[in-house]
Amino acid sequence: MVIVTTAAVLLWGVFVGIVFSAIGAAGGILTSFGLITLFGVMEANSVKPMTQLVVLATALVFVPGYMRRASAVVPLGLLLGGGGLIGAYAGSTLSSLYLSDMAQFRPLFGVLTLAVAAQLFWKLLGPGQAPVTGVTPGGAVQLVRTDFSGVIFRYAGRLYSVPAWSPLLAGAVIAMTAAIFGVGGGFLLVPYMASFLMMPMHIIPATAAIAIIMSLVVSISNFLRLGAPLDWGLLLPLTIGAVAGAIIGPQVNKAMKNSALQAVMGVIVFAIGVKYILF
Repeated sequence: MVIVTTAAVLLWGVFVGIVFSAIGAAGGILTSFGLITLFGVMEANSVKPMTQLVVLATALVFVPGYMRRASAVVPLGLLLGGGGLIGAYAGSTLSSLYLSDMAQFRPLFGVLTLAVAAQLFWKLLGPGQAPVTGVTPGGAVQLVRTDFSGVIFRYAGRLYSVPAWSPLLAGAVIAMTAAIFGVGGGFLLVPYMASFLMMPMHIIPATAAIAIIMSLVVSISNFLRLGAPLDWGLLLPLTIGAVAGAIIGPQVNKAMKNSALQAVMGVIVFAIGVKYILF
């Protein structure tokens, strides 16, 4: 029985790693879903840092591959991560103290995932969205200018200009929200970059992961400082599986269309949101 359970945890980790590294989001949501619903972890303050450790390990594995093919906007990721440092500390503190009851955690987590799914489907199906969803991989990210005013870069023939205040503010708010729910934050970083900044999905995963890595170091450390327990019997095989999946995911990202990547993420988070609210 132990072998079967370990194999199931390992396989779920592989699935988590593929999805997260291909899309740049949903890794934390899927990990939390697995820990709570599939593997029966009922301590909310245990689920949060365990989830974030899996996401952190996965991000550290797949980011270098994206960077080797210049499919990351590193200065933008650093700005998002810089803003997220304070947000991650505040969110993990609030979560540990005031959202430790699983009965409260589950429905709130469900509402959050449904909101993300709704935003993604609006992005795909709403009016005036075709120019971005039709983008296909277009070579390397080319940095035009990076200074205190912001970041300007070019990708697939399009020029993007991001003022510095926007990712700093977004990073702080997103990291605080992610830490409260014990996830990585990609489920909000991806919509921010895809919908607000109008970036294509092919350069979002690693850009988001740079910010996620920075904020997770703070959040995990704070959860552990506040006494969060870890189940190493689940955490180790789940992390090993996720790391293995993270090797595959970037190739999936490169092969799939931008709109297909967003649709997959939308379906996944919608299903999880319905599960946590209704069942």
